[in-house]
Amino acid sequence: MQTSDMAPGSTRRQWLALTAALAAGPTLASTQPVQITDLRGRSVRLARPAQRMVLGATDDFVLLSMLAPRPAQHVVAWNKWRLDAQSLQMLRGPDPRAFEHMAQLAIDGPQNLHAEALIALEPDLVVLDPFYAKASQTVARLEKAGIAVAVLEVNPDLREARPTQGLVQFGILTGHEARARELAAFHEQHLARIREGLQRLRARNAPLPLVLMEPHAGSAPCCLSMGAGKNLGDMVRMAGGRLIGGDMIAGMAGTLSTEYVIAQDPEIYIGTGGLHLQARDGLLLGPGVAAEQAQASLRRVVQRTGLAQTRAVRNGQVHGIWHGGLGIVNLECIATWLHPREFADVRPQATLDALNQRFLAHPWSGSFWTSLRK
Repeated sequence: MQTSDMAPGSTRRQWLALTAALAAGPTLASTQPVQITDLRGRSVRLARPAQRMVLGATDDFVLLSMLAPRPAQHVVAWNKWRLDAQSLQMLRGPDPRAFEHMAQLAIDGPQNLHAEALIALEPDLVVLDPFYAKASQTVARLEKAGIAVAVLEVNPDLREARPTQGLVQFGILTGHEARARELAAFHEQHLARIREGLQRLRARNAPLPLVLMEPHAGSAPCCLSMGAGKNLGDMVRMAGGRLIGGDMIAGMAGTLSTEYVIAQDPEIYIGTGGLHLQARDGLLLGPGVAAEQAQASLRRVVQRTGLAQTRAVRNGQVHGIWHGGLGIVNLECIATWLHPREFADVRPQATLDALNQRFLAHPWSGSFWTSLRK
């Protein structure tokens, strides 16, 4: 009798719990098959939006957190390589319990992408950017095991004519196509403003300032520099600047001599930093970093021999940007530093605020850029 009396209430409680869970969980656009053609021209088809994903790049999870209110719900593993504890805490925010159930991978290159480990996770989709997709044997073994592999640039590549194509395709595969298209439109609108400004600068033959962009600023003697490879240095060119390492360094980054930096005498200095540099007295930026802490670290970084003698430091044209920041926000910061009059109406803080309010499942807080001005 006691069991019989309790059963209806128990059933009702279970039903209410299930309803609440469904309401709180990520909403998939449909349970119908989804299909895209990835960067390699391969058709990737799923019987329904991905339920058990492996994300090969850290940025993929960041973008997923703009598409889904609980981004960790359908991710079984992700690559957290190089993330500091504060960044992990920020990304954990939307759904801490689900986040802790994801396998935390630290894969520093395609040579360490192992098929056996991924197959054991039983994913229905593995998302790889072109860098990690160089592990062609791993990709072949995953597909042979019946696991779909999509090679995508999920993080908008602002240099490309179609910068958000991979983002939209990612939205299709995850069941968030409408949301992905909305986010893509946001990026393209803000990018168009920078491109239009650059066209006006070129039309009037405006001088393009000489810029030293130092990655992981303060981690070594003067001076590391961004090079011609795909990196944040591209944003200097996109924003109407000349990168002093661009003609000297063929790869993503390299070292310039102190004498060369002094001789080039850059007009503007931009360092990239993060909390991973704290033990080396480098530039501190990112989640949880106070504005005063960021400025103090930037002031310390530019006091090194080689930098202190440049007109950038003498004239107070000194800036820092978080190495892991959002691309469109970083580009807007750089544009306003290089051409403050042309881009006077561009407001990176307003862009970050809009991303926080409209898209990010958990708002970002901290110091993501900083400046020293006279």
